[in-house]
Amino acid sequence: LLRCMPATLQLAGASFVLVIVLSIPIGFLCAVYKDSMFDKIMRAFIFMTTAMPAYWIGLLLMWFVSIKLDLLPTSGNSGFKHLILPAITVSLTYISTYIRLIRNNMLENMKRDYVLYANVRGIPQRLILTKHILRNSMHTCFVAIGMSIPQLIAGTIVVENVFAWPGLGTLCIDSIFNRDYPVIQAYVLLIGTLFVVFNLVFDILQTIIDPRLRREVS
Repeated sequence: LLRCMPATLQLAGASFVLVIVLSIPIGFLCAVYKDSMFDKIMRAFIFMTTAMPAYWIGLLLMWFVSIKLDLLPTSGNSGFKHLILPAITVSLTYISTYIRLIRNNMLENMKRDYVLYANVRGIPQRLILTKHILRNSMHTCFVAIGMSIPQLIAGTIVVENVFAWPGLGTLCIDSIFNRDYPVIQAYVLLIGTLFVVFNLVFDILQTIIDPRLRREVS
């Protein structure tokens, strides 16, 4: 497990960066420009990527990007180029989920009284959108995005085998075929522990960040 852990953490870390970098600005733009062409295209993209399993997305990317266009390698982990396709494959479903979550939260917050009050006070629209609406919308997304870290680590199991990435997922599949039960048990225990720890940590952090939850606890 320790030998394969760095490769899985590298893949999960790159996927998490893609989730944060893409989902927040795209979700923000979809809410600001609701029902625009951009919003409609992104909603269609969300529908397609959430309906397709990760291994199928990986095979499509491998066929189009690696075989048809010959831009990136199909397998291995000897360089940064080998990381791009697996990271995109793992992160696409999560990016779609958080785009929808951020968009819906922002649209809901736009109807709140504090937004009307901020407009009456003459606060610039850019500040209202970023400092108030986006910030308040991210409170409810915080735990969900935090919980995507163990989900990304656990979700690499199929993608690693598609791209021959030498991580925990490949080790687990090999252990299943070889009936290496101690390795399988250790993998399940590790993933379960990660879910429990991250769930606890981000619940505590959300209580610290969100004053409404602090009042409920007190």
